[in-house]
Amino acid sequence: QQKSKELAHQLRCIAADEEELKAQFSDVWSHWVKELTTDTKPIENINLEEDQIAVLQDLGVEWGLIGESKKGQRYKNISETGTYVCYITQKKYQKQYEESQQSQQLFGMASTTQHVESENHLQYEEQELIRSFVKKVEQECLEAIRSKPVATRGYRSTYLQELAKNVKQKVAEFESGKKFTFKKEFTVDLSLYVFDRAEVWLLNSHKIYRDNNDALTYLDNKKNEYYNIFRSFCKGSSSAVVFGEIMCEKLKVSAVEAVCNKTGVDIAGQMMCSFPAFNGNRLNLEKHVLASLAEKEDFNRFTTYIRNPRAQVEAFIKEQVKKYMFTTQKVKAQNILKKNVEGISRVISQALFEATQKFKHRKGNIEMWVEEFSRKLKPKLILDTVSCQNFSDINNFDFLKEEIEKGLKRITTEMSELSLEKVNDCRQKPDQILIDQLCNCCWETCPFCAAVCTNTLKDHRPEKHSVPFHRPNGVRGWHYRRTDDLVIDFCTTLVASDGRFYPEHDSEWSVPYKQYPTAGKKYASWSITADNSMLAYWKWFVCHFQKELENYNKNKFQGYGAIPQQWRTLSKKDAIESLNEMCSL
Repeated sequence: QQKSKELAHQLRCIAADEEELKAQFSDVWSHWVKELTTDTKPIENINLEEDQIAVLQDLGVEWGLIGESKKGQRYKNISETGTYVCYITQKKYQKQYEESQQSQQLFGMASTTQHVESENHLQYEEQELIRSFVKKVEQECLEAIRSKPVATRGYRSTYLQELAKNVKQKVAEFESGKKFTFKKEFTVDLSLYVFDRAEVWLLNSHKIYRDNNDALTYLDNKKNEYYNIFRSFCKGSSSAVVFGEIMCEKLKVSAVEAVCNKTGVDIAGQMMCSFPAFNGNRLNLEKHVLASLAEKEDFNRFTTYIRNPRAQVEAFIKEQVKKYMFTTQKVKAQNILKKNVEGISRVISQALFEATQKFKHRKGNIEMWVEEFSRKLKPKLILDTVSCQNFSDINNFDFLKEEIEKGLKRITTEMSELSLEKVNDCRQKPDQILIDQLCNCCWETCPFCAAVCTNTLKDHRPEKHSVPFHRPNGVRGWHYRRTDDLVIDFCTTLVASDGRFYPEHDSEWSVPYKQYPTAGKKYASWSITADNSMLAYWKWFVCHFQKELENYNKNKFQGYGAIPQQWRTLSKKDAIESLNEMCSL
């Protein structure tokens, strides 16, 4: 600031020529930057791709495997792939489905892959176990990488080494005791997938570190600010006028952020109060998600919902928020934004008034005034650090206040033109606020039909998982052993029957449905009422998507699992209307 001030006094004679001013300042600025950074080593941008390859090669992975996966980007689909058969090798071939004469009446897990001539095949449950494992590893690795101080200390390739070693260890632990082992391709693809998911966070965090700690980057970011100081002094402006301009630049950044964050919070709050899908209990949200799925008639969305219900609910929330903000309630959202612009402007004006009043009849310097002004802005607005160096001559705070008020009018005008897209890019995104509030609950699924537990508490032990309405077991892939017949019965019917089931696809022993809690931990943690309740929605779903379900599960609704004829009379309207039964309980 002082050098800008000194140069400005030297060049006041050419103040009228803007181009000459810029040229003179740029020339001197380049000299200053060179002088300041001569002995400073620049912080380089990071090359994650090179590091990823080096890390995997250090762990003994051949370049060919890495290159093959990267070229086809196979790794990007590892969490949603239809089958994991290509990733496994059976430890020892064992004949499947050797059953007694009574086996036609017993149930086992269906396969989601075609039966192939090789010994490698996976049953439905194994597929889902691997899928859950992939998602668990992803979540744990992302949590681990986000705990690293990248934004304050910078990026280290050792962070990727930790991730890769963790993935390798988790894979070894997971396949221990299984009848198959993973090929190298699985560990490579899972490592690359985790790297890919962490990439944006690493790049953004390292950019923050570089912007704050790299001398050249810091000075480059400050060039415009110092040019404005320089130009103002060239025009003969007083220290108060120049400092007022600096304050306004700082205020503009903080005010825009505060307005957008407050608008995000307010829109989320408004939707929680008045939006039908979000203003009720967990069952109400479930009802609207299912209704939306039925309206779209998109089987892929249904499979996402069955495999990963939380992902589909989050997608639903994002879709509804986008529709609310930019279509159905756009005017209301814009009014919320407008109200917050006016509110933040009033906060700044009041803080200016109170800070200036405090030093009207008592002695104080510019640093004390800035400290008081910043304190009055909190907690509505956090002002970035303002350097008062070289402005110690300012003592007329009334004049400073007037100068800032002039700039505040311009800031308010600019903020009134903020778009809702800007709000959606802020730290307090309305959709993420709603996801955090609505999805912080239990997501365990029924081991028979994949229905989602509707308890609003994430951990509700010792209370068991439960759901008011279950589904036909064939939705999850259950079928009669030694047949291609999917199970058409609902859980609530089965637990009242005299039938039996195999807890695992390769179990050699069966359990009576009436004693399902004895089949293992995942069954014992559920409370399934034997009330024969059957929601019309799932009857319609099975009929409407029969072919897709059969192709997906590689079995058919036939024989023991034939669809009752009366189910086929149900319309989509009947299905959606039946969802009201969920919320009437």
